[in-house]
Amino acid sequence: MWKWEWICWFISLISRNPTDRVRRIRRLIERLSREADQDDGWWHVFRQYPKQAVASTVSVHQPDNTTRGPSSSSTSQVVPAIVMQGPVIDQDDMTYETLSLYRRTMPKSRLILSTWNDLDDAARRRFEALGVTVVTGEKPQLVGPHNLNLQITSTHNGLQAAKALGCRYAMKTRADSRIHMADADQFCLDLLKQYPIGDSGRQTQRFVVTDFATRLYVPYHPSDMMMFGAIDDLLQYWSLDLCGPELTFRLCDQFNEMLQQATPEIVLCRRYFDRLGVSLDDTLVQWWQILADRFVVIDRNMIDLFWPKYNYNVDQRLGMVWDTGNMALCHFAQWMQIHSRRLTPSITLDDLRPQKVHAPLVDSQTRSAA
Repeated sequence: MWKWEWICWFISLISRNPTDRVRRIRRLIERLSREADQDDGWWHVFRQYPKQAVASTVSVHQPDNTTRGPSSSSTSQVVPAIVMQGPVIDQDDMTYETLSLYRRTMPKSRLILSTWNDLDDAARRRFEALGVTVVTGEKPQLVGPHNLNLQITSTHNGLQAAKALGCRYAMKTRADSRIHMADADQFCLDLLKQYPIGDSGRQTQRFVVTDFATRLYVPYHPSDMMMFGAIDDLLQYWSLDLCGPELTFRLCDQFNEMLQQATPEIVLCRRYFDRLGVSLDDTLVQWWQILADRFVVIDRNMIDLFWPKYNYNVDQRLGMVWDTGNMALCHFAQWMQIHSRRLTPSITLDDLRPQKVHAPLVDSQTRSAA
């Protein structure tokens, strides 16, 4: 590791200004990628995202100033809310720049930031100057597995605020992620029109979620990164039903052991269907039926979603269309086939239990079908 640090130190030493340093680092990355491509079985691709509020596409809507302030209730009946939940990310001014971007790329929506009481007054006034409704609350004493109780609380508070403002639809997002596509809210509304929900009891509209991380072979594991739907459905999904100390989560190597963990996405989904009175049988067949009937799964690239967390520089590797392991994602192409052709998996969960996490599927027919 010290050798790579030395190279970076040397580049900084010979660079007169930050622009020169960035240019040389990029040239180094390009050169290393070409070298790796010669001897590896992969092409290595990198992508850049602007840190500031720069729209990658142009909105087809003209900004409507009547939707900016919290007092404009006359238009809130027909526009969705963008509920951004979680702690404010100060690094690179991430949260503020994201909301500033949404003000321009999704001008028809009400912007809501749902965070914690430790937000200082100056930061609150800065967000409110953008026309953002700021909601704060106390953090739960027990954070839950993977901070699930924090996510539930901030999401629920934000959705409640959206409903109080008269919004009938909402997009749940995170304060540490950013959607670059213009009119992503209208795109999701169009999806609900194109794919109306059938006879699904108390659920009135489908949920639009992303492929990252909606799992094909992990039952009841839709992504919670972004979720769009009817406000009342979302409030049911994000009901203020916090996890107790009995629910814990740890990373596992064995697939069967992983299925026994309190994975946040699974906990949320199972509890939602329990509230609806839906009996779950823990089969992949039922999970695919639920995906077909109650969700629309879109690729995160369709809305240009970026999440600068973990090893984000190569995070696209987590969304490979050709991923055929037991943790494979459900992309839009797979969801469309499951929805339109009513595909069922040619493999059972019991077939996968003995495997290690991310192991290839044992059935070649499943690989071609999924």
